[in-house]
Amino acid sequence: MVSSYISTLDASNLTYEFEKARINGANDKNAMEKAQEVGGKKIPSNLEYLDSTYDNKTGTSGTAFLDKNTGEVIIAYTGTNKDGNAVQDIIGADNGGIGMVFGIPSITVVIMLK
Repeated sequence: MVSSYISTLDASNLTYEFEKARINGANDKNAMEKAQEVGGKKIPSNLEYLDSTYDNKTGTSGTAFLDKNTGEVIIAYTGTNKDGNAVQDIIGADNGGIGMVFGIPSITVVIMLK
């Protein structure tokens, strides 16, 4: 992946790759490697992967990165992922869980480290 030099945008795009990797069985030890394989994208040098999670029941997932340039932690959550688990998202989260609407892109939250 070529960096956009906008850390939140890059994190938002990458979190879908982590979701796909988790759906395909990636675990805490190999999530970064599998996410890069699945999407063919490398994490830009300004971001450091910290952690990711996937809830099989709702189809909700998120990934945390450290922006090495600013010291901010970026937590990116996926929206409905038509390429990964659309049915799971629609049934588990959209209709019965968190009420997101199909097609919403990932939501990115930036938290400052102190």
